[in-house]
Amino acid sequence: MAVWTVLLCGSVTHTTGMNGASSRQPTWSRPADRDIIEFLDERGAEYPAIVANRIGMHAPYVETRCAELAERGLLEAVSGEVVYRLTDAGERACESGVLSE
Repeated sequence: MAVWTVLLCGSVTHTTGMNGASSRQPTWSRPADRDIIEFLDERGAEYPAIVANRIGMHAPYVETRCAELAERGLLEAVSGEVVYRLTDAGERACESGVLSE
């Protein structure tokens, strides 16, 4: 089981941002990413299964999205059991509501 922290990047599409503001989002991102990032921003490092439970999504999907967010540099594993937390870039993305390229 892994705990994740958040960061964001990629090609861009226009959507509503994390804070309700209109923003451009990378084409690789999914609506769940915003929920995952906001949860980790508010709660700190956590296991994907717990994130999934708290945001009402299936654990395998959240694990997949966390892995994608980590690959994009928005989350980082903080333990050998894969516990994630937001990176500085993830915090900036959460504050601005915009995922960078």
